[in-house]
Amino acid sequence: MSQIIKNLASGPVPPSVATSYVTDNGTAIPAANILNVNGGPGISTSANPNGSNNLLISLDNIVSSYVNVTNAMSPYTVTATDYFISVDATAGPVTINFPNTTTTNREIVVKDRLGQAAINAITITTPGGATTIDGDTTYIFTDDYESIDALFHGTNYETF
Repeated sequence: MSQIIKNLASGPVPPSVATSYVTDNGTAIPAANILNVNGGPGISTSANPNGSNNLLISLDNIVSSYVNVTNAMSPYTVTATDYFISVDATAGPVTINFPNTTTTNREIVVKDRLGQAAINAITITTPGGATTIDGDTTYIFTDDYESIDALFHGTNYETF
């Protein structure tokens, strides 16, 4: 956690220092002259290492993970770093196991890379069907070259 501190005991706040800050989700107002700045998934905050009074906001882990999944790897269990899953179903059906729980608002993309879904099923599920995908325990590709984006909302996946 980073903090922005201005001690009012040393004098009034200079006109160039804001007393409130507009954010994406409303206005942040310092309490006791402290405004905490917290990072989130993929974002970190820190004081500028050169000693100035600047705040650094950094994007971490922005490289998307690509994985090519084949029938020989089926059932494939999605890892914590997977983002884009390219499926080669030419040798037979492929099952992709999404995690039952993951980071809220995590996005996972699955694509029938070679257009084989109509011949060899590509099925997305969760272990034991504990978490749903658009209200169903499985999602089955029905069209060649089909793809889905799935977003985890804390209790289920939504596709778009």
